[in-house]
Amino acid sequence: MLTDPISGKINQTLQDNRSSNVFRIQGVEGQYLDSLTQLFSAAEKKGGPVLKPAQFPKIGIKIKTKLAPGLQVSKEFVNAMLEMLSKRGYRSDQIFLVDRERASLVRAGFLPSFHGNKLYRGHQVFSLTHENYTSPIWFHDSPMPPTLHDRARFFLKFPHDREKRLAEERKSYLPSILFLDDVFWINLAVCEDSLNIGIDGAATNMSTGAISNYHRFLEKPTLAPAAVTEILAIPEIWEKRTYSIVDLSKFQFAGGGQFDAEFLGHESTLLLSGNPLSVDRIALKALNAKRKQKGFTERLSDELLLFKYGKELGLSAVSEIQVFDVR
Repeated sequence: MLTDPISGKINQTLQDNRSSNVFRIQGVEGQYLDSLTQLFSAAEKKGGPVLKPAQFPKIGIKIKTKLAPGLQVSKEFVNAMLEMLSKRGYRSDQIFLVDRERASLVRAGFLPSFHGNKLYRGHQVFSLTHENYTSPIWFHDSPMPPTLHDRARFFLKFPHDREKRLAEERKSYLPSILFLDDVFWINLAVCEDSLNIGIDGAATNMSTGAISNYHRFLEKPTLAPAAVTEILAIPEIWEKRTYSIVDLSKFQFAGGGQFDAEFLGHESTLLLSGNPLSVDRIALKALNAKRKQKGFTERLSDELLLFKYGKELGLSAVSEIQVFDVR
């Protein structure tokens, strides 16, 4: 169940009037800046949000580095995004980078190996270790018990307060840094196969890939996609989105859950959409093509709970997705 942390009221199905169009550019070959410029221009001409400081004062860029350095949003990709936003008038202090784990940010090259708040190309980088990443009133509440590792962590944190431990076990704190005040988010992702979700890409990056106490959902075939869509459906998160972009230059099409170089695929393609579920649905075709080529069963989007739940919550009108090729 999804509740508003302030009012306690259950959130109803969202009514989303924004386009689910996906914009695709092929033959990127590392030319990220030119490709991103063309993608954004095409999306904006079709009615997508025009990113300018006057309308979107601060931009938090959620990146995906959990499997770094084997599979990650590349520095070249992020650099191009930062340069494009700079050309649109954004100052360094108006854009920041976010990912859940500091360790993966270090492995990916966005933070140095030592402690302390550091900058990446003049921009702040935040992880769960930063006090501003979460807020005590913004969390996803679920009766799903934590893993033994997380339960031990709660015991060490609250050794003499059983009631507090039990309350904290139910909570997954949200990345409030990405949606409070005048902050809007851009979602940069790479894709990997997932047994319980189907595709671990843009939608997971902004949900289970951004929260605390997340391990409890990952191995549950029903609860994993439910958690992804319920978190995305929180109005304050959903309404602060601008674009989700998937880089298919490297993706993992099998063996989901951990990095396995044996199952890496490559396609010089960027996909952009205002809807993370839409961009994942199209990205899944690339993963399925490789799965079929290598003798694996395809993960059919019409059968995946991720997209079924997304449609039920008003996040995705999958029958209306149009793909526009840029160039």
